Amino acid sequence: MANNFKFEDNSKKVKKLMAQTNEAAMESILLMVEGQAKSLARTGSGELRDKIDHKITEQDGNLIGQVGSPHMHAIYNEFGTGEFAENGNGRKGGWVYRDPSGEYFFTYGLEPQPFLRPAFRRNKGNIKKIVGNEYGASFKGK
Repeated sequence: MANNFKFEDNSKKVKKLMAQTNEAAMESILLMVEGQAKSLARTGSGELRDKIDHKITEQDGNLIGQVGSPHMHAIYNEFGTGEFAENGNGRKGGWVYRDPSGEYFFTYGLEPQPFLRPAFRRNKGNIKKIVGNEYGASFKGK
């Protein structure tokens, strides 16, 4: 009795499809988290909210997704300042600052108004679903 087995190596195709699926899932996840962060960012002018963006990079073969803002006040909104800073890490006793119009103000700081961390945390379940859906759609019937 002869064995008529044929081995076909599809590993390159599968790896390519997995990489494409990973990138598609990451893009979907980042867009969702970015949208949530924009809805949570509470600033007067909307400039912080408008600058929230995302990017995907690759490091050592791993995809890294980032959502954030280059706005100089983003970190202060996220963690607070002065006496209100998270974990008591802010300056105590208040301070005076001058705004761009030249007017002086006294403050004890800014209470945290997190928008990035809650945007991720609130969507952990959705993130898992997106990954599952992307892989389900990519490999269905293959």
